[in-house]
Amino acid sequence: MLIIPIQNKPDWRRPPLMCFALLALNLLVFVLYQGRDEARWQKAEDYYFSSDLPDFEEQRFLVYVDELHPEWRTQVDVQGEDFVYSELLWNPEFHHWLLPQLRAEGQSEWLAQRQQFAELRDRLSSIALGLTPAEPSVAGLFGHMFLHGSWDHLIGNMLFLLLFGLSVELALGGLWFAGLYLLGGLAAAGLHMAVEAGSQVPMVGASGAVSAIMGMFVAVYGVRRLRFFYTVGFVFGEFSAPALLVLPLWLGKELFGYFYGDAGIAYWAHTGGLLAGFAATLLLLSRRAPLEQLPVEEEAPSPQQRALARIDRFQEEGKLLEAADAATAAVRQYPQSLVLIERAIELTAAAPESEAFHRANLALFAQAGNVGIDGQTLTSGYHRYLQQAAQPRALTTKVCLLLAHRAAQDKNWKWLEELLRRLQQQQVVHPILPKLSMALVGHYRRLGDESRAREALHLFPGEEVTPQQ
Repeated sequence: MLIIPIQNKPDWRRPPLMCFALLALNLLVFVLYQGRDEARWQKAEDYYFSSDLPDFEEQRFLVYVDELHPEWRTQVDVQGEDFVYSELLWNPEFHHWLLPQLRAEGQSEWLAQRQQFAELRDRLSSIALGLTPAEPSVAGLFGHMFLHGSWDHLIGNMLFLLLFGLSVELALGGLWFAGLYLLGGLAAAGLHMAVEAGSQVPMVGASGAVSAIMGMFVAVYGVRRLRFFYTVGFVFGEFSAPALLVLPLWLGKELFGYFYGDAGIAYWAHTGGLLAGFAATLLLLSRRAPLEQLPVEEEAPSPQQRALARIDRFQEEGKLLEAADAATAAVRQYPQSLVLIERAIELTAAAPESEAFHRANLALFAQAGNVGIDGQTLTSGYHRYLQQAAQPRALTTKVCLLLAHRAAQDKNWKWLEELLRRLQQQQVVHPILPKLSMALVGHYRRLGDESRAREALHLFPGEEVTPQQ
């Protein structure tokens, strides 16, 4: 599983120099220092096979297998010398098991050759500066953060360093960023040593420190919503969520990997880095505000916004007919979008007798039941339509009833009376009309205009209302 942000952008007016410096340092260490590992190993291997060690140690290794690893017997039988010499050269547990015996037996020549070989082998970067839980050192605590096992390992870590580090340095400043990077790497090393106590396998890689940057990123963004790209197996996509939500997802991924993933990955180091980076940055931000608000892109445009952008593009290109067709289609697809409705009315008004123009206005009038739509928008749209359309086909009985009800709700009495007269001319019969008529009668009587109240009463006679004194 992979979850990464896809919208945080650095401010190139303040380039993240420390982030680039860390990247360059990791790259230089890998190329200039680790690049000589092959020569170092060749020297150690040449010494081993030119010495008496192969003759001395093969039988002793079989004793070691019988005493400590009887389960390896099958591998010894099947793989033969390939397995035996691989362990003789690389297995630090065998080395530490053998040395006390050689001293006790007085095997000075053998002991000297074994120690000379170990000195040459231990010049390899992963042993010299890697973090070995059974034999931790200051050099290993710091050095392991800048070592990598392969180009893939390096590129993956540096990619994540850039993805998260650019924005974090912008918010915290270069010195704090570098300090928390190292602190996170040390915390990652600490948790790894606690879980893998006694292990002779050296750990290398910036993954723990980079995980700390990911924790710092979450602390800086907090509950602000961001867009993330994810992959789960062969499934991938995007989602929008508060930055804080991805922290338990990342932690869950590491725990799952520890129990079910590749045994060669230091999952607890990642976990320690994540937690340390997050906690340390929260503490820092509680004492001082970020240097600069991190840029957050707007969320992905909605389907309605994309439709509007398409209409705008046609208009900019002078393709007004295509723009009108696109607006009409968009209103059919999103009949609740007032912006698209108004754009469709505007673009089809050049042909006021067209079906598209009437349908666009019909879509507007259908919004009368939506209290979120301003009544003035409906009123002005109604009168504009009457001025433009010789035959206002959109003003059906149902539409006029809906508009009249909205006019009464808004206490737009002049518009209500106009709609009631239109309905009267159409000889519409509906149970709501007397109620609307009586609401208009009540309005005029409150104004003391009994003459107009009587006229309103005759529109759709209903239950008589006693004039107010």
